[in-house]
Amino acid sequence: MFFGHICNYCTPNVKFSVYNTTMAKIVTYPHPALRQKASPVTRFDQELIKLVDELKATLIPKRAGPQGVGLAANQIGVLKRVFLMTLPDKSIQPLVNPEIIKIYPKTMAQLPEDLQFMEGCLSFPGYFGFIDRPIKIKVRYQTITGAIKEQVLLKPYSSYFQHERDHLDGILFIDYLKKSGEPIYLADKTTRKLKAVKNPF
Repeated sequence: MFFGHICNYCTPNVKFSVYNTTMAKIVTYPHPALRQKASPVTRFDQELIKLVDELKATLIPKRAGPQGVGLAANQIGVLKRVFLMTLPDKSIQPLVNPEIIKIYPKTMAQLPEDLQFMEGCLSFPGYFGFIDRPIKIKVRYQTITGAIKEQVLLKPYSSYFQHERDHLDGILFIDYLKKSGEPIYLADKTTRKLKAVKNPF
């Protein structure tokens, strides 16, 4: 989940299918799956389809909007290199064995402040922080049928991709905050206003 520079960014309108798969539980820090590296997907079969459906049912609860803009398999305790992500066409799609094949030099910190935004994570409910990521990347991934796709992503989709791919390597957004010294914010449960807090992680 991501918020704008004044933290009023809402989840975008997205297109998705209706399904009847049971929701999984999103694990929260410090669950060990969040620090483990996921294994590549080698079989594009019904088990993969079942995992993707479970991710969709968890990210997009029935009769509700998406909880966020992406969800990695690690976040439901499954160590496979798969995540869901909102793409530029506003659809939420599964990306299998994702990789970054080119990074362009400009980063979020080089943008005007009103174009920057903070990141959050469904495994860290209510916490947000600014991560200085590349704003343009070229990526490669597979579909659930095994087809290979390449795509150039700009912000905010480049950040969505990097955030979710980090999960597959056991890397968390709090790691960047610790390294950069950027403040971490906690959202008020009622007003959603953010307040800088001491990093509890």
